Amino acid sequence: MPYARNPMDGTRIYFEDDGGEGAAVILYGGLLDSVDLVRDSDIGRALKTLRDEFRLVFVDHRGLGRSDKPHHVEAYAMPLRVADAITVLDEAGIERAHFIGISYGGRLCFGIGEHAKERVCSLVIGGQQPYAMNHDAPITRSVIRATEATKVAGIEALVQALERGGDMRLPEDKRARYLENDPEAVVAASEAMLGEGCIAPSLKSWTFPCLIFVGAGDADFYDQARHAAEEIPSAELLALEGAGHLAAHMQHETVIPAVLRTLRSVR
Repeated sequence: MPYARNPMDGTRIYFEDDGGEGAAVILYGGLLDSVDLVRDSDIGRALKTLRDEFRLVFVDHRGLGRSDKPHHVEAYAMPLRVADAITVLDEAGIERAHFIGISYGGRLCFGIGEHAKERVCSLVIGGQQPYAMNHDAPITRSVIRATEATKVAGIEALVQALERGGDMRLPEDKRARYLENDPEAVVAASEAMLGEGCIAPSLKSWTFPCLIFVGAGDADFYDQARHAAEEIPSAELLALEGAGHLAAHMQHETVIPAVLRTLRSVR
C-alpha cells in the first residue's frame, strides 16, 4: 500500500496516486472523509473523467482511513498536518501541485498555502476559513458539545451534530462510512482544530490562484471565508446562495466549473 512517513513524528499517511503526466491535484476531504469517500465526491468524480489532463492523488488525513491514528491532540497541530501533505508530494515525486480541500481539508489547504507556498500551484478551499474558530457559531458550538459526547457515546454523536448543523441527514452509505471512524482520533483532531488560532496571518502575500467556495447560508464560515478572499490578491469567492455548510459541497453544477477554471489557470 502507498504510504508516506512524516519525518517530523513518524506518522504514516496513506495516499492513492492515480498516476499520469498531467498536473498533480491533491484531494482532501472533511473531518470524517476517507479516501474512498473523496473519490466518490462530486469533485472527485468530475476530475476522474479528466485523467489525461490531471494526475489525481487522494490522501487520508492523519487520524482517518488507512493513515495512522494518534490519539493525542498535539499530533494534529497544523505544522504536522502540513508536513504530512509535503511528505506525500515528496514520496510521489511531485514538486508542485494543486490542492483541493473540503471543510477540514480546506483548513489544511490554508495551512499549506501559509507554510509551503513553494509547493502550491493553486488552492481550492470549500467551506472553511484560516482564522481562529468562532466557538459561538452554531455548527462549531454543536461540534464542541458533540466532541465531549463522543468521548462517552462514540462517533454517532459527532455525526448527528454535523447533520443538525447542516440541517440535513447524510446519505446512508456516507453516514455508515463516517461511523467507521476511530472516535479517539477524531476527537483529538477536532479538539486541535477548535483550539488553534489563526493559521494563515500572511494572506496578502499569497500569489497563487485560490478559489474559496462556501454556502451563503453557512453561519459558521461564510463571513470569515469572504474576509479571507478579500485579503488574498488572487482569490475568487464563490458564494452559494441558499446553501449551508454541508449543502455547499453538493452544488456540483456551480462548483465544478469554478474548480476547473482555477486548476486550468496555472499551466
